[in-house]
Amino acid sequence: MRARTIAALSATLAGALVATAGLGESTTQHVWQSDVRVRNLELTSIDRGSMIAARVVVASDGDDARAVRLEVMLPVGVAVVHMPEGCRASPGPVMSLSARVTCVLGDVPPRESRVTSIVTTGAPVSRGRLRFAVFAFSDTPDPLPANNFAERAVP
Repeated sequence: MRARTIAALSATLAGALVATAGLGESTTQHVWQSDVRVRNLELTSIDRGSMIAARVVVASDGDDARAVRLEVMLPVGVAVVHMPEGCRASPGPVMSLSARVTCVLGDVPPRESRVTSIVTTGAPVSRGRLRFAVFAFSDTPDPLPANNFAERAVP
């Protein structure tokens, strides 16, 4: 039942996204889609692990990727020290701690990319290796959603 519902929804969405432009008897159809992907996630320990810099590169191929957003899932026990304009940290139970940072990257034209850098505190030594995860997505349908996610441990 669920598979049928998803298939029906996908077919309806695909039909709604087909743009038809015709002159006379010839018509051209184009399905708007863009492969938004995480091209790179780089973590750097700063000042002997007291801070961590996360640098994320999000790229687009295909048509324009509209309203691209980036979710950065933070390790437990770190606090955001710096984030660029267009990003906001989720509220946490402890004022300085957040579970994630959401960044609005805007529209990304084909074969272009956006770079986002976030600096956090390091975590207490008892936490072990810290892992960051990122997920990029947009309002434009993505034909390859498997490359929208990346996860790395702090070296």
